Amino acid sequence: MVLTLTRLGVILMAFAALLRPGCVQKIEKSQAAVLLFLLDASRSMELAHVSDDSTRWGTAVDMINQNIDKFEQLKKNNIDVRFFTFDNRLSPVEYDEGSIGLPKKPEGGETDIGTAVFSTAIDLRDQRLLATILASDGVQNASDPEIELNQAVDSLVDIEVPLIAVQLGLPGETAAIADVAVTSFPEQQVVNKKNDLIARATVVARGYANQDIPLELVLIDSGGREEVVATKLFRPDNSYQESNVELKFSPAEAGEYRLKVRASAMPGELAVRNNELEGFLTVRDKGMSVLFLSGSLGWEQRFLRDTLSVIDFVDLDFEPIYTNAGSRRTWPLADYGADFRDPDKYDVFVLSNVDASALYDFRTKQGPLVDLAEAVSGGKGLLMLGGSHSFGAGGYGQTPLADVLPVQMRATERQSYDQDVRKDLHINEPFTVRPSRDHFVTRIGEIGSNRGAWAKLPSMAGANRIVAKQTAEVLLESDDEVARPIMVVGNIGGRVMAFAGDLSWQWKRGGFVAEHDQFWRQIILWLAFWDGKGDESVSIELPKRRFSPKSILNFDVNVRTISGEAVENVSFDASLVFPNRLKEKINIVPSGDKYFCEVNPELIAEAGLYEIELVAKNSDGALIGNANRQFVVIDRDKEKSNPAANPEQLNRLAAQTAEFGGKAIVPQDLGPLLDDYINNPPMTKIEIPMKWQLGGTFWD
Repeated sequence: MVLTLTRLGVILMAFAALLRPGCVQKIEKSQAAVLLFLLDASRSMELAHVSDDSTRWGTAVDMINQNIDKFEQLKKNNIDVRFFTFDNRLSPVEYDEGSIGLPKKPEGGETDIGTAVFSTAIDLRDQRLLATILASDGVQNASDPEIELNQAVDSLVDIEVPLIAVQLGLPGETAAIADVAVTSFPEQQVVNKKNDLIARATVVARGYANQDIPLELVLIDSGGREEVVATKLFRPDNSYQESNVELKFSPAEAGEYRLKVRASAMPGELAVRNNELEGFLTVRDKGMSVLFLSGSLGWEQRFLRDTLSVIDFVDLDFEPIYTNAGSRRTWPLADYGADFRDPDKYDVFVLSNVDASALYDFRTKQGPLVDLAEAVSGGKGLLMLGGSHSFGAGGYGQTPLADVLPVQMRATERQSYDQDVRKDLHINEPFTVRPSRDHFVTRIGEIGSNRGAWAKLPSMAGANRIVAKQTAEVLLESDDEVARPIMVVGNIGGRVMAFAGDLSWQWKRGGFVAEHDQFWRQIILWLAFWDGKGDESVSIELPKRRFSPKSILNFDVNVRTISGEAVENVSFDASLVFPNRLKEKINIVPSGDKYFCEVNPELIAEAGLYEIELVAKNSDGALIGNANRQFVVIDRDKEKSNPAANPEQLNRLAAQTAEFGGKAIVPQDLGPLLDDYINNPPMTKIEIPMKWQLGGTFWD
């Protein structure tokens, strides 16, 4: 019987081991929830909240202080209340034992609502966020926000969190006051001496219908001396009018200047710091010469010629390369070799759909492309546009330009004239483009969001498929998940650019004339080193020349040999020179094949002319070179120039989360909203399953 029972027990144990029985039980655990407050602390919050003497910031602070008891009750209910203030940066606010450390005065810079909402939503994505309560006037003043508003609210929709928008300030129809503002003026302009410069600016007048507003164009030399070089009267027809104005003058001497458009202060005008806008002017002794070679007579070359030929300092020579069978028998065209070799004849070369065999003999390895490669290595600019016979399809991978162009090319990409166009070498569907980084040539919006300006451009029907070299930079890419490179640049002594498309003329035909023309003119200026950076071995790449106080200021430093190779192990003695000529040391660190500097925003808090100056030395302490770059900080008081709030925008943002309880409220409604969270607390307990199964532990 004992043996039988033992055997039966072993059999049952084996059967249990085979089935591995187990059990599951659920254990309740408390989970803290988070109620998030975002308080706008930009300078616009000093403006009036309603028609009495209350300010928007004072109203927001009173709203918070009146509900401190409710915040404490929420904490007892396991709801963590957190506070942040924001302008173009996000700052946490200390909250401890019923005391909230809000600043006494809102002194922040430009309002960036989108980045504040997005950043906090991402940071709290692994916690239980009950709601984001946004207290603001709804005016987005950031010139180039990192995150657009809709994208920011989408981050809340994805995690099903409501946005509660607390409306502060009066809407535009009740807050309009008299004001004159210069809202746009180019940051950088170039002209030949004794040639006419047409300075174009946008002026907004509010409350001065049928009154003359004097405008001045002011030239400022390197010593800071100002000279009024042109004047004009602007007379608005309506109580609110936005108009483009032109002032013309002819600079007499070459040099680097600052240029300012200034509107005189008018009676009753309260905000006058937005009455002027400043940029930089380069006056040159001679013009720029461009040789444009085109293998096709399509729309792209026609529109580019129209754009470049009207610039007074550009001397454009256009040469068609005919591609019929009879003309191809005369290839390579040796005559262009002399044009490429002459150092004084051309500054920039443009190749548009020109097959390499037109300028190069593949058998003898000779031809004008040899001279062109040497010219670009010696400092000339080169632009290659897309086309069926550009880049690898044009055979350039087996020419001296293979080492010059910033794209990778293979011999297998060759496109024959007697065959259909190879679709595998091209993007064969419409796409829009977006800048992959801020750069001189990608800034097509004079004011506002540069990213938004690109998003408005019509899509391009196609482009070449190009692959950037590791040493190159991608400035434009397709606005999709693939992010195909569209514009790639490099520096091998001279500047080179590959633009994969040949359909940018569609932007101009679509009504975006100013954006198209500005884009291509900046490309030619950049290729010829006319963007103010010079052609030294050490250069400061500062994408913008105009900043608001306490803005984010980052820049790259490029240190390269004459052949364009990056120099490693460079040490810098760098300083930021203030308007009063005092200096502050700044730190420059390696970043890829370049060097990078992030300037503390507090250092550029005051308006005026600043300068970055640096000296670069190699690992042995020998001097490599030096560079300097000026920029201006303009306190236009953008936050206070328009006292109108934008409650409609807050309503629209909150409505995007209405499905989860999002809504717009006034400050007085916050108390009842918190009472609802207190009286009907959300589920803060979660059930965690605890599982046991035979064989799952060591003892089993």
